[in-house]
Amino acid sequence: MSLTVGIIRTSSIGDVVLATACLESLFAAAPDACVVWVGRQPTLSLLKAAWPSITTLQLSSGATRQQFKQVNDALAGCDLIVDLQNSFLTRRLAARLRGLGKTVVTAKKLKLFRLALVVKAFLRGRLLQLPSSMRLVPKYQYQMMIDALREGLKACGIKSLEETVGGRPRLPVPSAVTDDNLLWRDMRFGRWLAVAPGASHQPKRAPTDVFRDILTHLSELLAGDRTGLGLVFIGSSEDRLAVNQLTDSLSWDGPLLNLAGKLTLEQSASVIAATKALLSNDSGLAHISEAVGVPAAVLFGPTVEAFGFPPWRLESRVYSAQIGCRPCSRHGKKACRYGDNLCFHGIDVRHVAKDLAKIVGGLP
Repeated sequence: MSLTVGIIRTSSIGDVVLATACLESLFAAAPDACVVWVGRQPTLSLLKAAWPSITTLQLSSGATRQQFKQVNDALAGCDLIVDLQNSFLTRRLAARLRGLGKTVVTAKKLKLFRLALVVKAFLRGRLLQLPSSMRLVPKYQYQMMIDALREGLKACGIKSLEETVGGRPRLPVPSAVTDDNLLWRDMRFGRWLAVAPGASHQPKRAPTDVFRDILTHLSELLAGDRTGLGLVFIGSSEDRLAVNQLTDSLSWDGPLLNLAGKLTLEQSASVIAATKALLSNDSGLAHISEAVGVPAAVLFGPTVEAFGFPPWRLESRVYSAQIGCRPCSRHGKKACRYGDNLCFHGIDVRHVAKDLAKIVGGLP
């Protein structure tokens, strides 16, 4: 009889994408396993497009009693439940399932660790530099999720192959760049760089001039490249204004395609998959890019790499300033207390541009 595993990860987009590493690890350890994923839209549609075999269930933050019961009943039929969300709602659900005698494991979120880093940064301010350790990754978030899965598999008597086979976030989304879709049919030709200037919280969005300066320097580096490089801008409808401001201030010789606010999440993943690289803030689209096999150049501002969310691919790059006031908050929600966004303006834009030129094939 095959193993049935319930995975609970409702938010955010980037975290859900990182959690797909558990699917890779699970199917390596138990190839015939059945998966019930409890989450929210729009990531449920993205997961279903990438992993059609899994069953998806909606659990909103304001879940009704009927919805909660439906999810509870579905998970009660699982052999193992892995709570990767670890929120008040999911802990309540996990407690009920344990009461039914189910094997339930919960992922650690290191809230106190991250809070301690925020407090230290507040006290440190800008009198001291950011310790170099804050720009390193003691452990990636997706690895912590895999640890919870491994614990659950062990409790079920299954040795996880993660010890020898490294699971990674992955979205096998089919290509959507076809002749039938007018939105991105131009992408059939040439090379493209995806640009995503948005993020879940405003303080995590680098100012428009930072993106403009990076792309301006990139244009100068590629001046002798006759093959041309196109820019395709992606993001939510909320990002469209920022994209319009960026394109209006940008001098670019190659083609420009503004798809911000026009794509579903799975369409965005497909478009990224057709590019050479992604330039973005620390956002869900950065995690999607790596999950579809495309390197990402990611700008970190109010958060730090030590939280465990920077890019993990060897070809990807992460950029941040070594100012002592980082991190401002655990999730990057708080506005800059100095009002100057130095965490972004302190990034060497020429360095970013040079790296991008190499990634897209414009420099040796």
